[in-house]
Amino acid sequence: MAGQNGQGMTRVGWKIMASAFGCVKERYKVGTIEVALQSYTLESVAFHVLHTRIPTFSHDQLRAWWLADTTRWRALGHYLTRCRLTFDLLHNLDLVSRTAELARLFGIRFYDVLSRGSQFRVESMMLRLSRGRNMVAISPSIQQRAAMKAPEWIALTMEPQSRFYTEPVVVLDFQSLYPSVMIAYNYCYSTCLGRIHLLNNPPGLPYTFGASHLRLPPDPQSLLELVDEMNVSPCGVAFLPSRVKRGVLPVMLEEILNTRLMVKASLKKCGEDNASLRRILHSRQLGLKLIANVTYGYTSANFSGRMPCTEVGDSVVSKGREILERSIQLVNSHPTWAAQVVYGDTDSLFVHLPGRSRSQAFTIGQEIAATVTKMYPKPVKLKFEKVYLPCILQTKKRYAGYMYESPAQDEPVFDAKGIETVRRDGCPAVAKVLEKSLLLLFERKDVSLVKQYVQRQLLKVLQGRVSLQDLTFAKEYRGARGYKPGACVPALHLARQWTRRDPRKEPRTGERVPYVIIYGAPGLPLIQLVRCPSTVLADASLRLNATYYITQAILPPLHRCLALLGVDVNTWYTELPRPSTLTSSSTTLPGSSGPSIAHYFTPVACVGCGAATTLASTGKGAVGGQGLCGGCKANPQETVVLLGERIRTYERAVDHIQQVCEACVGCRLQEVECISLDCPLTHRRVVATQDLHAAHQLRVLLDDF
Repeated sequence: MAGQNGQGMTRVGWKIMASAFGCVKERYKVGTIEVALQSYTLESVAFHVLHTRIPTFSHDQLRAWWLADTTRWRALGHYLTRCRLTFDLLHNLDLVSRTAELARLFGIRFYDVLSRGSQFRVESMMLRLSRGRNMVAISPSIQQRAAMKAPEWIALTMEPQSRFYTEPVVVLDFQSLYPSVMIAYNYCYSTCLGRIHLLNNPPGLPYTFGASHLRLPPDPQSLLELVDEMNVSPCGVAFLPSRVKRGVLPVMLEEILNTRLMVKASLKKCGEDNASLRRILHSRQLGLKLIANVTYGYTSANFSGRMPCTEVGDSVVSKGREILERSIQLVNSHPTWAAQVVYGDTDSLFVHLPGRSRSQAFTIGQEIAATVTKMYPKPVKLKFEKVYLPCILQTKKRYAGYMYESPAQDEPVFDAKGIETVRRDGCPAVAKVLEKSLLLLFERKDVSLVKQYVQRQLLKVLQGRVSLQDLTFAKEYRGARGYKPGACVPALHLARQWTRRDPRKEPRTGERVPYVIIYGAPGLPLIQLVRCPSTVLADASLRLNATYYITQAILPPLHRCLALLGVDVNTWYTELPRPSTLTSSSTTLPGSSGPSIAHYFTPVACVGCGAATTLASTGKGAVGGQGLCGGCKANPQETVVLLGERIRTYERAVDHIQQVCEACVGCRLQEVECISLDCPLTHRRVVATQDLHAAHQLRVLLDDF
């Protein structure tokens, strides 16, 4: 047939496959930029963004479909669906129009918005403004950058007063602190005179300035006349006043912030029916906000920066630190507020108001914001953010609480920063248990209820009643050369296993690699207990290591929070009964010829009531009339009804999952071939299939009973 190759691949088929490859190749980059997920497969991103489930098939299955004339349409349909979803993601995330708007705003190319960093954007806008002032930017070499003076100042991050607060904690935040400091005090490359102790150098003699040198004017009298007007930063660097010379960076930042205010005003006036204009305006104000917030980083990027300057960077940080320290001193010493700052971080304050109500907290918070704002020149402004009631301050950059943003808000919103509920380096079960425990604590303020809930969840893990998806870790892969020799990292361990079988199966750099921890023989290092979730699903003898998940994953985050109340959550675990299990691990020691003798001994339980029996036989011997305890044998009618209902339950579960999977795939199936690890039904389907095999054994038992 014309247009086909030897394998039956039509030109149309090749075009579809090539188009699918091109879509998939860029999808990972788009996903990581726009959304924060534990997994960035198309299946995961499509579900969280488009709320659509799609199946995943193995390459062997797709090849078999393609080579068979009767099923080739399924392979084509699979790739067409993936192409369509990729374009749906681009449309839903508004990536094209938003990226184009940012490219126009920054004056850079479309692809550079996605591929280049923040320094590229800042420099694009800064150079356009500096050219109009007959200024050029220096290009320091690597050697000049390495010889530059190291930064001496860091932002203020207080050690919080860690505890559980049942009284209001007001959170206040300086609005765009670093850009505001640069505008208010005229901090810029073009206005910096260098460190004060160097200004005594003879006129015309160069002295160190950033990665380059600076010379004083031949006539020092002009500088002496400006001594009283100079802006001297806390780190001892002098800057010209705005009256004499307005810096490039302050002008740029002021224009950016003013433009953003105008764009936000236009966005409020824009009607809800004009969705396209609203998206453009939102993209514009978001881009302006981002460029303002990263301008300071451009001046202080002393390792890989394009034009770093320690004097400017340290001046901004030291001034921001001074502003925060003065604000803390004012709040703590004010007689009528009776407040105490319990935590401060870079540009934010956490103010504890003991003995005050929520409404009083809003009033005092607004007063604090207004009073502190008056202390500093414009546009430095302290903004009231929210009230936490109650909350937990765990440690630096780790806290959680019930958030109220306005006095009229009746229902609080759970807000967390830095703890495991919002982190992605753990498994979902950790986040779910911790969040629910904190919600119970904040809502009921009863630790006994939290204990009951935690023990129920731990018992589920011990009994194997938790989904595999909830116990799957996903860590970022840094590439084969991104690790030290001999590093025992799960993502690297699995990547090496995959590449030994297929060199093209190595994960992308930055891709999150899923893995689980299983039971193993005593003495095995933890790295040898790492398995891919698909391996565990395919091998029924592998069991998830409940002890590891409880003691190393679930309990430590809970302990860090509840220990502030004097609670030891580890005792909650030791109080639990240990359920027996009817399966054993097939993991063996390295170099052994096979499983140990303990592998062949499993506990025998009654298939009716689950009670332990004294039978020594297992397998067919146990089913052949001996799988029941004496109590179940003494009540044959009740036992038959019980086993019959259990069989029907297993069969209904398999039938229900089969119907859901057929609706997802789009056709009727004799056997579900989907292997998606991002679908919660995958693990349920495997468990239901195992239960169905048990149902067949129960039928044999009923026939022999």
